[in-house]
Amino acid sequence: MAMVSVNPVRAGALITALMLSGCAGLGSMGNSTTAPEKPGKDLVSPVAQTSDVPEPEHQYLPQQAYDAQGKKVEYVPVPNPYTAAPDAVPPAVVTRFQDASELMAEEQYRDARKAFESITRDYPELSGPWVKLGELAEIGERMERAEKSYRKALEVNPDNVNAYLALALFQRRTGDFAGARKTYLSALEIWKDFPEAHLNLAILNDLYMNQPEQAQPHYEAYQFLVGGDDERVADWLVEVRRRTGIETSFIDNPPPPPENTGEAASSEPMAADKGTASEQTEEKG
Repeated sequence: MAMVSVNPVRAGALITALMLSGCAGLGSMGNSTTAPEKPGKDLVSPVAQTSDVPEPEHQYLPQQAYDAQGKKVEYVPVPNPYTAAPDAVPPAVVTRFQDASELMAEEQYRDARKAFESITRDYPELSGPWVKLGELAEIGERMERAEKSYRKALEVNPDNVNAYLALALFQRRTGDFAGARKTYLSALEIWKDFPEAHLNLAILNDLYMNQPEQAQPHYEAYQFLVGGDDERVADWLVEVRRRTGIETSFIDNPPPPPENTGEAASSEPMAADKGTASEQTEEKG
C-alpha cells in the first residue's frame, strides 16, 4: 500500500496524539442502561455491523448554522451517551477501580488484572473494567485476548464510546486499518460529536491510508468541536489542505452576503420589477 510522505517528526507527533487521545477516559465506567435503546444494542458484537455504515463519512460532521441575518448560531454538541446517564457507579466500585488502575500504573500487571477481573464478576453490568483488561492483555502481547476484552466491553455497553476508541486503536496497531476506520465510524454513529474519534479517524485516513481528502474534514471537525484550541492540529490541517487543494470548509459555509439591489433596481425600466427584486431580497434575509 502506498503511504503518504510525511516529515518523520510530524509522523511521531501524529502517532503520539493518536495514542494519547485514544487512551483518554478509558477508565470511565458505565452500565448497560446509560442511554436509550439503539438498533443492534442487543447484539453480541455491535462492531460487526459497521460494514453497513453508509458513506460518505461526511454525515457525521458537525455543521455551523447561521441565522436569517447571516450571524453564526452557537453550536451545541450532542451529549456523550456514555457519560450522560443518570445511573451512578457505587463509591465502593469506584475505589476498587482506582486501586486496580494504580496497580496497573505501577506495572503490577498480574495483580491489576486480578482486580479488574474481580470487578467484572461482581458487577457484570460495568464495561470500563473490560477496557482495562484489554489494555493489560495488549501489554502482555496477548492480542487475541485484548480484542475479545474490547469487544466484551462493547457487548456489555454498546454506548461506551471509549471502548470503540480502544478497539480502533488496537486494530490500527495490528495493521487492520480498514477495521479501525469502521470502528471509528461506529463510534461516530453513537456520538457524532466525539472529538477524539474525529481526530484519530483523520490521522488514520491521512497517515496510514493515504487518503488526505477523507482526513481533512475530520481534522476540521475536531478543531471545530474543541474550539480551535489545538495548535498542532491547526498546523496539520494547513498542511493537509496544501496537499488536497481543498480550501472550502466542510464545517463552516457562511451564506452569501445580502445582495445590494438598490443600484440594479434603479436601472430597471418598470416599477413593478423593482418591487419584485425588493421582495426577493427580503425573502433571502
